[in-house]
Amino acid sequence: MEQLLTRLVNLGKSAPKRAFLIIFLCLALCDLFLVRDLTWLMENWTGKRFWVNYSFSLISLLLLMVILAPSKNGSVRSLFMFFILGTQIAQQSYFAIYRNFVTVFDLRFVAADPLLTLELWLDNAIILKPLLLLLIELPLLLLLFRLELKPKLWLRACSVVVASLFFLLVSFSWYGISKFQFSAVAYAGVFPSLIERNAFEGKLADKPVLTPQKPVEGLPNIVFIVGESLTLDHTGIAGYERQTTPKLQQMMAANELILYRNAVSIGTRTLSSVPYMLTGLQGIDPHGLVYSSPTIFNYAKAAGYKTALISAQDFQWRNVDQIFVDQDLDFYRSGTDFSASVSVSEGADDMKVLEEGILPYLQTALDRKSEAPMLLVAQMNGSHYPYSSHSPDYIKQFLPENNPNGMNAYDNTVLYTDLYLTSLVKAVRQKDPNAWVFFSSDHGQDVSHNKTSFNAGYGSGVIHNALMVFPPADAIDTLKANETAPVSQADIFATILKLMQIQPVTEINGINLMSKIDPARLRVVSAYMKTLHNEPNAVLVLPDLRYIHIDFDRQSATLPDGKTIQPYQELMPEYRAIFDRRLTPTQHGEL
Repeated sequence: MEQLLTRLVNLGKSAPKRAFLIIFLCLALCDLFLVRDLTWLMENWTGKRFWVNYSFSLISLLLLMVILAPSKNGSVRSLFMFFILGTQIAQQSYFAIYRNFVTVFDLRFVAADPLLTLELWLDNAIILKPLLLLLIELPLLLLLFRLELKPKLWLRACSVVVASLFFLLVSFSWYGISKFQFSAVAYAGVFPSLIERNAFEGKLADKPVLTPQKPVEGLPNIVFIVGESLTLDHTGIAGYERQTTPKLQQMMAANELILYRNAVSIGTRTLSSVPYMLTGLQGIDPHGLVYSSPTIFNYAKAAGYKTALISAQDFQWRNVDQIFVDQDLDFYRSGTDFSASVSVSEGADDMKVLEEGILPYLQTALDRKSEAPMLLVAQMNGSHYPYSSHSPDYIKQFLPENNPNGMNAYDNTVLYTDLYLTSLVKAVRQKDPNAWVFFSSDHGQDVSHNKTSFNAGYGSGVIHNALMVFPPADAIDTLKANETAPVSQADIFATILKLMQIQPVTEINGINLMSKIDPARLRVVSAYMKTLHNEPNAVLVLPDLRYIHIDFDRQSATLPDGKTIQPYQELMPEYRAIFDRRLTPTQHGEL
């Protein structure tokens, strides 16, 4: 080690630029192999998201070194050395326990009780690796400031601009994941993220705080599975010509599953359905009523439940995570915990998430019967396009997959969903035969032999929802009463509140599936949602699944025949009332 440093010092005198690059490379390698662990690195190093994040953060680090290395100011040098070593050691200690990097929530935890944080660190700190990191990097950083580097003023100025740009990209972009970045840059990025989070929380300021209710004996365990892009028309249990759901078919034959054949989605995209599925709202929401509505986790915690959210997707897209990941969510893992390639169109492999995330959680949550009941929300990777990448080779039966977005590729994803759902339900049943399991896809896809339109528009493939319930045996007959009734995925929220024996404190739009549902019920499917892009259109779905399309920009309504267009104001008053009450900004109060 001493000889290596001597050579590096000599190199620094004769070729300072080369020595600078070697120091930079050594910092990157120490960060990869000492701050993290080799097992984690082997699992993630091939992921696109890992390399994008790591490359951007390394660029920020490199340019910061260009800016600060020539400095002769002792305070600047000391601050930079602490920025590298201090934050790396903090991240290293945290990673050893949680296999993650420090987040906004951890900063808040430290601020709330610094002494407790210190005690936890002392109890769990791994001493050898921080000492090794210090032993390697401290001489390198001291040498860095002894190099005779004289970058031109324009280069340092440009470095400030570019470094800031890349730092903002890894800090504020939804694509930025701290554990995939250089650890010191990731630590610094928590602070602007804290500002962003505090700014977003202003939207949630009107959300009522629920008072914990007196514990009720015998509340059931509940699992709510949120599917992705599953089209009812492509499921064998709904009569599709291909047997894409053989395992679910067996469960239906055994009277273990209820399929609602007249269910619709809340929205046509993930961001116009999932946030509303988990807050119990349906209909247009141009002014963000969703932000002032308690979530399923808030109600569950008030009812005395343990709460968990395990997603195969990146749940932070457009700040959706901030709506749900709060003090009432006890356990949370997102898709980036299972794959370094998670993006908007592709999440982590569903069976991997099941085996590495959901089953271990169930093992813990359901084994201790004396503790509180459990609510788990599990979000799938499912059948999103490109379809061919959403099912593994061993499950594919419909071949060839000549088109990655063709019918064969899509139907193979349905087969994979069939395996996932039945495996998850079986695991829950083994632990608790009386647990309730709900499934609803966020929306469907318009898939055909000739032309696949994905989830554009309001076609049957998009809005006709694959809603299923796997109830305890004694509830089957009650639920069957609404098997063909006009229901909505919003009804799952209302049903869960009923099972929890807790009353809503603000408006919800679903109906308990165990109560009688009006056969003339009207439902709304919309893209006019604050969580999406407020696309000003929606459909009013009639009981027979025909619909009236409303264009709020043009103030027009297209009738169910698809040809007749009339002014919105000429619609029946009871139809307009469904939409008008949400067109003006109002604040719903307590019920």
